[in-house]
Amino acid sequence: MELITENCMPRIKVPELSEAEKALPYAKFYTDYPLYPPDPLRQQILNAGPIPVENAIPVEHWLDWLSVTGYPKTVYGYTMMPDGCGFYIEYSTTPPTWNGAWRRWYGKWYNQHPKELPEGRGNLRYKIWNPVDHWDHKFVNGKDDKDGVWSVETLDIGATGDPSKGMPAVSHNIDLTQYGLSPEKKAELEAADCRAEGAWEEFDGPGHHLVLRFSRPCPLGGRENIQCEWMGYWAKDGKIIRDPETPVDETYVRNVIIHNTIERAHLLQVLPDLYAEFHDAPLGDA
Repeated sequence: MELITENCMPRIKVPELSEAEKALPYAKFYTDYPLYPPDPLRQQILNAGPIPVENAIPVEHWLDWLSVTGYPKTVYGYTMMPDGCGFYIEYSTTPPTWNGAWRRWYGKWYNQHPKELPEGRGNLRYKIWNPVDHWDHKFVNGKDDKDGVWSVETLDIGATGDPSKGMPAVSHNIDLTQYGLSPEKKAELEAADCRAEGAWEEFDGPGHHLVLRFSRPCPLGGRENIQCEWMGYWAKDGKIIRDPETPVDETYVRNVIIHNTIERAHLLQVLPDLYAEFHDAPLGDA
């Protein structure tokens, strides 16, 4: 992660855009919004190293902590599990001014390839979210996420130097009620405006990841979000399956939580302005 310091505020150096990308009307959302490393509090937690394994959530209890109130033992950190699986948990908040419609629109917008750019040059709409690591993103079937969502990104905060060299992956949504979330628990969570979503990821190379996202009203206003990932597991036919061939080590897990932390904070800065300017245009247009 190469940092540039201006006025005592470090920012991350990002790849230069092509001339064709610079000509797009939304290129300014890539160039004019600096990308920053994790805030000092999260960086201090990361610098302390992996969390104790006993504070991580075992995959066999991956849904047990979903609740209207309360928190897991640890809400931000990473570790390697005894079975060789990588695990992280990431806590974040969105302010009361945040509008969920912005993110829903963006999820559709960045899955459309810019018609002005040739295939194989990435997707600037997706790069805006995390300029140092993102390359391309699209619906597998070209219209929605029912058959999965394909992406290419690096997860090392620029260490690779070229996001196009990232490992292609496909993410598939899953119905949590088929994996242990009871109808009663689901109804209780929904009544309290809590949202839980699950997905599993497959890669062009070996390996699978299992992801759980949870959000609910924050006691201090806005919403609080907790995301967990088990690197080395996936889901099929109502069962959670171990994939021991998944490549993962402590450095990789640490890089992923840093990547996610950076892009969450960045989207809070960029998306309100991006949405205001482009949400009324057809999804396929600039």
